[in-house]
Amino acid sequence: MKLLKRIFLFAGIFICMQQNTIAQDLFLRFEKRLGASMQKPEVPALIIKQKKRKGVAKISSEFKSDRYLLLNNNLLVPYDSLAQIRWNEKGNHPDSDSMPKETWGSISKKKKKNKQEDLLHQHADSTVIDSLTQQKFIDEESKLSLGDTIQEPTQVLIMDSAFIFLYANKFDTAVIYFTKVVENFPTTDEYKLSFLWRAKAKSGLNDFAGALHDLEIFISLDNCMSQWCSESFYQRALVNFKMEHYDEAILDFTKTLTDSTFNNFKYCYFYRALCLGESGKYIQAVQDYTKFLNLDKFKSVSSAEALYYRGFYKVKLNDNRGAISDYNLAIEMYSGAYESSKGKNQIYFQKLIDTYITRGLANAEIKKWDDAIDSYNTVIKMKPDYALAYHLKGLSEIGKGDLDAGCLNLSKAGELGSNEAYNDIKLHCK
Repeated sequence: MKLLKRIFLFAGIFICMQQNTIAQDLFLRFEKRLGASMQKPEVPALIIKQKKRKGVAKISSEFKSDRYLLLNNNLLVPYDSLAQIRWNEKGNHPDSDSMPKETWGSISKKKKKNKQEDLLHQHADSTVIDSLTQQKFIDEESKLSLGDTIQEPTQVLIMDSAFIFLYANKFDTAVIYFTKVVENFPTTDEYKLSFLWRAKAKSGLNDFAGALHDLEIFISLDNCMSQWCSESFYQRALVNFKMEHYDEAILDFTKTLTDSTFNNFKYCYFYRALCLGESGKYIQAVQDYTKFLNLDKFKSVSSAEALYYRGFYKVKLNDNRGAISDYNLAIEMYSGAYESSKGKNQIYFQKLIDTYITRGLANAEIKKWDDAIDSYNTVIKMKPDYALAYHLKGLSEIGKGDLDAGCLNLSKAGELGSNEAYNDIKLHCK
């Protein structure tokens, strides 16, 4: 009887130990999964991408600069006004303010960042990254069980850091982080994507050759099998556009236009129109701007840009009256953008001046001298020291038959620095 009791006793102890071992094992697994879920970065790469693609600013509310309109990478949009083109053809070079840099969109800043991520973002040194990764993702008590999962959290952390720098326009640091993913994680999805987004960062540094090289690698690896196919052709088109390789850019914009679901679909028409116009294909450029305007429905400042350029290319086709109509609407939209912008945005101010000047030139082409003079007078009120406005006003007054007023305005233009005005004084004011 005592022997039987002892057998039952030991059996009970053994069963309890087994249950405890199983429970402990389950607890460790649960703890591991919980830790992994808590280690996900606050701003995943895909979420950042989606945030970037939220809608454009609406004209009816507040006139904000369209992030897709002003190109990124510290490169200026070739905003050649009609005045500049006309006068450059005569060997003249009127003053013009340069276009601003594009902000491709910035991600919302996270106020809550842990100290480890702050330190990681301040240093690009690999030893720092490795040490922080050890601290963040390795539990000393379960080092063996977590050892196999170290790679993925590390690449995610580096990749997300790269995206944060990319959308903060810190392109040099973004290149460093994307390069770390390329060099250290060649068998992952992030490896392929790093080429696509590193190309964007390189483009931001004006390293267009490097950007094209990365895009070629991504396009070759992807073979249009992912959701980023259209994005890659769009990015390559933009780089070629900035390099003034217009024919190559037109081909890639056209490829992207086969995907009507692409978020930047309408902007393919906008930029293809610029490429067509710069290639002397004015009719196709006008038609592409019309397609863009139909898609944008005048809801963003990009519509004002499209109207300006459509008017510009209409003048090239001698459609001055159609151009004036486009300039009138562009002026209305730019005026609203300027008045409602914070701090009276100087970008819109300069665009207004350029559009008034080009409208004045279009009116002068069809000998509507009074309308041309009105446009130049508006510019002079806005910018009293603008020599080109006085110069053009003087020529319009001479065209109207008011020689004295015209010659005085040419003289004023000369006083303000226009050497060309004195050439016209010699020609017209004898």
